[in-house]
Amino acid sequence: MVVHRIGDRYAALQTVGAPHLWARLVTLIGRPELSTDARFSTPAARRQNWLALLEIIRSWLDGFGSVDEAVEALSRARIPAVPMLSPEELIEHPQMAARAAFPEVAHRTRGSVRVTATPFHVDGRPTHPDGPAPFRVGEATRPVLVDFLGYTPERVEALRQRKAVEVPDDP
Repeated sequence: MVVHRIGDRYAALQTVGAPHLWARLVTLIGRPELSTDARFSTPAARRQNWLALLEIIRSWLDGFGSVDEAVEALSRARIPAVPMLSPEELIEHPQMAARAAFPEVAHRTRGSVRVTATPFHVDGRPTHPDGPAPFRVGEATRPVLVDFLGYTPERVEALRQRKAVEVPDDP
């Protein structure tokens, strides 16, 4: 895997593994002689000589004016490649929207905030938080320990005193 900066963005591409991808890559970059170069003739040799190979690939990638141009050329050659997304781009990506990956939940002081959903779906539906976003550290500690685990208030206080758990002063 190569991740390379072009302009102010990054592209990622698969490179040294499968023989059919290697053949496509050396053809695309105009370096067919690399196929018979002993340093790169097998996947193991390519891994062993990774720094030299990386320099060749990066030099070729530097010839593109943008990540989109590089990804388009690699994709046309059937070499797996993608633009690396910024956090903002990822949140707005259509696939993430289709997966409901960043639902909005209520927050006591901010109104509504986006959170990261569980990455899997159950019965074809996304799983989202059941309640609002936490307001402060430890706000759910007491209810979890007392209501779900059966701890006594005295035991919770002893854990808080030893700084084993964070519990707000007001219950």
